[in-house]
Amino acid sequence: MGKELLSQYADLQAEIEDLQRRIRKTESQIERIQAGGTVLDSVKGTRKDGTIGNIRIEGFPVICLDEKLDRLYRYKNQLRHSEKCAMELVSEIEKYINSIEDCRMRRIIRYRFIDKLSWNAVADKMGGNNTEDGMRMVVSRFFEKK
Repeated sequence: MGKELLSQYADLQAEIEDLQRRIRKTESQIERIQAGGTVLDSVKGTRKDGTIGNIRIEGFPVICLDEKLDRLYRYKNQLRHSEKCAMELVSEIEKYINSIEDCRMRRIIRYRFIDKLSWNAVADKMGGNNTEDGMRMVVSRFFEKK
């Protein structure tokens, strides 16, 4: 696992939240369509009484709604697939971090990549005489060894 994938952790979390929001929105659209609703329109024509004028038409556009529902279900499935892939990547990253034997390195990597802290903030969290350049170098050396 490389540093590049670790640096995507926070973005993956944000992407998952965005995908979940999109799924909820799509489900809401599906529910509104399934709840039904009639469509109103008016046309000019001959009424039952033989007069010519505007006629009000009310109905349920089944074909249009079926096509729209089909598209929404496909889109929802695509979103769920993307969400699943992102969650699998997050899980892999967390598994990798937990597999690092050096507890100091695990803490540094968690602070930097999961908590998205700056190198200066990581150095402060680690305490002692640590500097941001020192933290950066420790992580760089760790990944060079891998």
